[in-house]
Formats: sequence, structure tokens, C-alpha cells
Amino acid sequence: MSSSSSSSSISSNTPKYPDLYGYEPSQGLSIAAIICFSLTTLILTFLSIKYKKWYFLVACVAGAVQTIGYGIRITSAENPHELGIYIATTLLILLPPTAFAAVFLFAQLGKIMKRTGIKHPIFRPNVVKFLFLGIDIFSIIVQSAGGALLAQTADNPKLDKPAKGVMLTGLCIALASFSLFFFLIIYLHIQVLKVQEDDKKWRIIFFGLYPSGILIILRSIYRVAEYAGGYHSAVMLNEPLFYGLDALPMFLLMCIWIPFHPAFVNLSKKGSKDKENKDNNNIESRGGVELE
Repeated sequence: MSSSSSSSSISSNTPKYPDLYGYEPSQGLSIAAIICFSLTTLILTFLSIKYKKWYFLVACVAGAVQTIGYGIRITSAENPHELGIYIATTLLILLPPTAFAAVFLFAQLGKIMKRTGIKHPIFRPNVVKFLFLGIDIFSIIVQSAGGALLAQTADNPKLDKPAKGVMLTGLCIALASFSLFFFLIIYLHIQVLKVQEDDKKWRIIFFGLYPSGILIILRSIYRVAEYAGGYHSAVMLNEPLFYGLDALPMFLLMCIWIPFHPAFVNLSKKGSKDKENKDNNNIESRGGVELE
């Protein structure tokens, strides 16, 4: 009896594995995030499938991944000392904004350039779509490497500085890319206003691009500030700040692209496909052939 009681007292006095969060994660906030991201993902998926906008499904998959990330965060909240779960939830929440930016920003601006024929000396439609996407993917790879390294600093404090350097490099690349892209949105909008055309309704798309760009940049600034102080920095230890400047901006970003979904805003080049099909049917009904 005495030996068992002494062993239990020793185990109770043994320090626990370092808490990877530095605070007790809120399960309620995680559940709220799951509900919000699930709803927006389902709505965007429904619109994308119904109107056959298949490329938009990339954002839908990203929304599902983010939902899973917050689901794993609940498990991680119950086991805050499990490194594997911590890394999983961190990466699944960290990565999806890459896909959001690719679909909601890069692809849309490229479509606008193709529709109007506006050409930037450097940033042509394909350059806009693939260059910024490539930079974004590269920054995410660097962030992932830094995130994995940063998680290890709980056991090895010596890794704090190199992890901080790698993470900040990836985050700063992303922030610089998004900031440059936002100025490209402004440049293109100014050029679009000079274009004379009958159909101007589609220009409402810029009311979706501007807030989307601001939300992405805001989230990137938060991430830079979060890791700038290293492991368990003051910003990193503030969970409400995480939900307010990371989860909320991404949720609002998905909400924006429900009314601005391509099902409702047509960015087809030089008119809609329906009009082209109608003209072709009229020609065939007259039994003639249209010559250019």
C-alpha cells in the first residue's frame, strides 16, 4: 500500500508533457467554426455542381479540409499534449486559404482580363493565374516546413529561431504576393472602367474582389504577427484573436463568394455562351451560313 501510494504521489508530481497550445482550446468555438464552414462549403458545392462550375469545387474541397481541421482541433483540445494531432489541425487550418485565393482571386481576375482583352505589360491572364498560384503554393510549403519545426520547439527550444525564420519567410512571401495582387486588382479595375461595352453588369465582381483581397491580407498579417514572437508568443496564446483574425476572415471570404459565385456573375469572354448558342440556332433555322 505504501509503495503504491508513494508511486502515485511521484507520478502526480511528475511534470506533464509541455502544452502545445499554451492554453486550453475552446471546444465551443471549434464547433461554431465547424458549423459555419460546413454550411458555406455545402452551399458553394451545391451551386458549383448545379451550374457546372467545376473549377469552383477546388474551393469547396478547401472548405471541407478547413472543416476537418477544426474537427480535429476538438480532439486536440482533449489531448493538448499530442504532437501529431496538433500538427494535423494546424496544417489543415493553415493550408486551405491557398485554394481560396486561387479560385476566388487569381482565377477571377484572369477571367476578367480575358473577357475585356486588357493586357498588363507583365501580368497577362495566364501569368496572373499561374504565377501567383505558384508563389502561393511555394509559400505554403515553406510555412508547412516551418510549422512542423515550430511544433518541435516544445521539446527542443533550440529549434525556436530556425523555425521562426522558416515560418516567417513563408508567411512574408504570401503577404507580399497578396499585397501585390491587391494592387493589380486596383489597376485592372481602373482599366476596366475605361472599356466601353453594352454589358456592364458583370463589373459588380469587383465588389467581391476588393473585400476578398483585404480579408486575405488581414489574415496573412495576423499569421506573420502570430509567429513573429516565436513559439508561444503573446499573439499565439490569444485564442479569441485566432478566431477573430483567421477563422472569421476565411468564413466571410466564403460567404462573399456565394452571391458572387460564377453561377450569378458571368465572366464569359465577350458575352455569354447562351447568346452564342442562340445566334447559332437562328442561323441554322434560316438554313444559312454566317460568313465573317
